[in-house]
Amino acid sequence: MILDFIEKIEIYSGITLLANFHSILQLKEGIFMVYNNINQIQNNYWELRYPDASPEQLEIYNKTKLSFSGESNQVDAQTVNLFHWYSINLINYAKCCGLIKFLNEKMILPEYIALDKKLIAELRETQSNYINNITELIPVVHFRNKASAHLAFTDPKNYDNPATLIESMSIIPTYLEGKMTMGALKRKKGLHVSSFSEHQWNITDNFDSLIPRYFKEKIG
Repeated sequence: MILDFIEKIEIYSGITLLANFHSILQLKEGIFMVYNNINQIQNNYWELRYPDASPEQLEIYNKTKLSFSGESNQVDAQTVNLFHWYSINLINYAKCCGLIKFLNEKMILPEYIALDKKLIAELRETQSNYINNITELIPVVHFRNKASAHLAFTDPKNYDNPATLIESMSIIPTYLEGKMTMGALKRKKGLHVSSFSEHQWNITDNFDSLIPRYFKEKIG
């Protein structure tokens, strides 16, 4: 089973020391499920956002290239959750790629890694180097770390500025040129600019950019 077509990371039957890997397949399926769901929202955003709008109103909305609403609503809430699920699943999948890369290089059984601090450190370094070298993962890692794994304000770091902490508690997607987007707005607190603004991204383009690496094989 090939996990990364570009770096040729593969689970080799009878060679890779990992007999059970259902979770990896489930992560991949979950990523594809989120991709399909976000596209359904994007293709019907205005109808979902304003179900009682007249055809004339919807026609006006559909010509809008940028929409931002600070009001809580179901569609935007669903969108934010899809970003949470996508970022968690994708980074988990990438960490699995790092794990398989490590197992193939070391030829060691997984149960021995947890007993050896040196091996644990080497595994984490392998995973970190692998993820950091994939440009497409940079905004996803940021969103995962500051929103999905935990909201930054609930576990602040000394390098998190006030704007980042505040935005983590008030994540609002932007409907930008037909795609639900994160980081499209520059949100500030005093002189501080939220780090979310440094990582503009959307699920559709991110997934599409990773097809040559992860998703060449049929899913779902």
